[in-house]
Amino acid sequence: MGLLSKWNRSSEAIGIDIGSHNIKAVELQPAGDSVSLHKAGARPTPRDTVRGGVIADPLSVAETISSLLETLSVDNTSVVAAVSGPTVVVRQVQLPAMPEKRLRKSIQWEARNYISFPVEDSVIEFQLIDEETSDDMGKMDVILCACPREIVDSRVETLELAGLEPVAIEIEPFATIRSLVEWGGGSGLGHQTLALVGIGAAYTDINIVKNGHFVLSRVIHIAGNAFTEAVSSALSIDVEEATRIKETGMQLVTSEEERATQDPMAQQASRALEPLLEELTREVTRSLAYYDYQQQAPEAEVAEVESPGVNQIMLSGGSVRMAGIDDYLKTHVNVPVEIPNIFVSGRLSAPASTNEYLSEHACELVIGTGLALREYSLADHEA
Repeated sequence: MGLLSKWNRSSEAIGIDIGSHNIKAVELQPAGDSVSLHKAGARPTPRDTVRGGVIADPLSVAETISSLLETLSVDNTSVVAAVSGPTVVVRQVQLPAMPEKRLRKSIQWEARNYISFPVEDSVIEFQLIDEETSDDMGKMDVILCACPREIVDSRVETLELAGLEPVAIEIEPFATIRSLVEWGGGSGLGHQTLALVGIGAAYTDINIVKNGHFVLSRVIHIAGNAFTEAVSSALSIDVEEATRIKETGMQLVTSEEERATQDPMAQQASRALEPLLEELTREVTRSLAYYDYQQQAPEAEVAEVESPGVNQIMLSGGSVRMAGIDDYLKTHVNVPVEIPNIFVSGRLSAPASTNEYLSEHACELVIGTGLALREYSLADHEA
């Protein structure tokens, strides 16, 4: 699912996940029929250097990436990065069936129906979902991706300043699907309908995947920064201390009875988070309901169609380190929720020496791993 790819192929590339809070790097290596984690690590993103998906200070971010790779003793200079954020559009659309060469020209015009920024200042790509999905009415399903050019250009500039060679700039949801479902998923995940909910620092990505294929994506602004600010304000403490309490000093609860068993500080923090968690729950529920609505067959055929509902929610991102967030969502959305370690099932593995690190940080490596898997995945599909 590599989109926005304009550079040469490389058999092995490092995945660089440039977030507004942390920069993560992942290097993989072949391990027989599977792929193993070789090196991984993170560094805090220099403050206020990533705004709205654009890297506003490429030099500072490049220096941080270089320092991280030097610490990890990574020599490979081929990298894959990703674009993300509210201005990145990923939509499944149905278009008149046409040859791919013609589609490449017409997609620029089609994109105007879905993006709020000028087409001439955008990078626009597409992917045919499956030629066999073309219906008898002469229609075909296409994934349309569009991104302001400055977001892509800022990443390319940053990586080149770090002495690296961009192999591709991808769309974040596709990296997530690759690591959680295609490679890191357990048996049967590729035949289910899943909601992949990535709770980062600045925003939360909600991606619906059916039978291993992208269906829809939403971005909401309730995420880690908002959680931290709520705890900081409620307890009158600085952001660093609020982050520590949020991640290690409290447990999210699903009832007042549970909250009553906590110490006063944890009670105050969990109460401060409650409105945000309720809104997050509403948005996840709304996304699942919208998917169900989209999947409904015409009225005459509904009785013949099995329930299209989401089978499972899979959480990732640094903010899912809040203890109890999986149980909270499971209770309020009424769908099974999991925070998977992508390196313990499927075709991904990791050395035993990394177990302690991954037990805490695997959720943060999902995108970086998906980016590093891009070339392995392309080779896998071509085999």
